[in-house]
Amino acid sequence: MVPDRRLAIAALIFAAVTIAGAAGQEGAPAPALEATDLVYDAGKVLRGVKVTHVFVLKNVGGSDLSVDAKPG
Repeated sequence: MVPDRRLAIAALIFAAVTIAGAAGQEGAPAPALEATDLVYDAGKVLRGVKVTHVFVLKNVGGSDLSVDAKPG
């Protein structure tokens, strides 16, 4: 097979896969995040005191949800 023809076939396959993947994502249900508390006020905190709070998160959408949170 001629190299130009191989390149053209590879480009067509790539385009077909890309278009098929994009079409599959349009109708897919999106994830949706729900939180019971949107804000937490720790009030006045003395120096050296460790404050913790747990935020409860729930995925109310129709697909998997990924949350990448880093305590800071």
